[in-house]
Amino acid sequence: MTNKNSIFCLSLEELEAFCIKNSAKKFNAFQIMKWIYSAKVYDFNNMTNISKTLRASLDYHFNFTMPEITANFREDAADGNYSIKYLIKLNDGSAIESVFIDYGKRKTLCVSSQAGCKMLCDFCSTGNSGFQRNLTSGEIISQILLIENECKTKITNIVFMGMGEPLDNLSEVKKALEIISDPNFIGVARRKITISTCGIIDKLIEIKDLKYKIAISLNASNNYSRSQIMPINKKYPIEDIAKFISSGKYFGHNKITLEYVLLKDFNDSINNAKELIKLFFPQNVKFNLIPFNKFDIENTDLAKTSCGTPTKNNYERTSETAYNNFQDKLMKAGFIVTIRHSKAQSIYGGCGQLKVNLL
Repeated sequence: MTNKNSIFCLSLEELEAFCIKNSAKKFNAFQIMKWIYSAKVYDFNNMTNISKTLRASLDYHFNFTMPEITANFREDAADGNYSIKYLIKLNDGSAIESVFIDYGKRKTLCVSSQAGCKMLCDFCSTGNSGFQRNLTSGEIISQILLIENECKTKITNIVFMGMGEPLDNLSEVKKALEIISDPNFIGVARRKITISTCGIIDKLIEIKDLKYKIAISLNASNNYSRSQIMPINKKYPIEDIAKFISSGKYFGHNKITLEYVLLKDFNDSINNAKELIKLFFPQNVKFNLIPFNKFDIENTDLAKTSCGTPTKNNYERTSETAYNNFQDKLMKAGFIVTIRHSKAQSIYGGCGQLKVNLL
């Protein structure tokens, strides 16, 4: 049989159904998943507590084909931490990027949920590069398996902040997360998984009870500005996001993080901070301020791996003074404000820089 399906695309329930259909026991599915995701055994014949008949049936229908890491770029920080951006080729020739960030005991992987992105955010390289397709649950999971093997370490934190809008591919993302968060399988705790979205409110309602951390990419303090840089705002305006959060029906005691990329002379004024305070005080949110990362790589070695002409953009990083004043204004209003010290900028693995250099 030549057209085998990837075993990594199956949920536990789907594998249980397969086992029952093939005259095996339902619990065999759990055993198989343990072999794959806990023991990292990628050969059915080595699953010794599975009957030979079921192993043969599994081998007939499924394979362990994974995407391929084609290149990586490393950035070392002065504090001893480091980041590695991985270029990953999918089986149909599409390409994605994942970024591993080592913070000592905390090993964070920034995963992609789509090849490209439909959202067209003006300050983001991925959004400027077009959309190819959604990733399967197996392709999402494979990023973790590949990079854990490559780095010889256990991933402790997952952030859906790579290429794509995760809520635009929610069915496959949820399916992947069932395996990722199950302590019997990959075992990354839900409290250590963050889903970052541009604010697709109806999909946020869908995941309200799943106990993952939520980050909303806001990036402006009013509709006029946000619509200029994020077309999705025309469908989900900033007031609707504020209303959604203020309803208090969602995500329990977890604070929703509002991500805010500061752009010089565009969204970084004290007046912008005042507008945010008016919109979101005293709601259960915290702000994550993000320095803007340029993504013009025309004259770098990384450009040699680009599949097209590198994108130039006209935005600039805000000044340190404006940055500090903006942060102070929000903090004095009572908000928790964190600063994202962007990792992997020199290897174009920082926020907004992915998909500038695919193979």
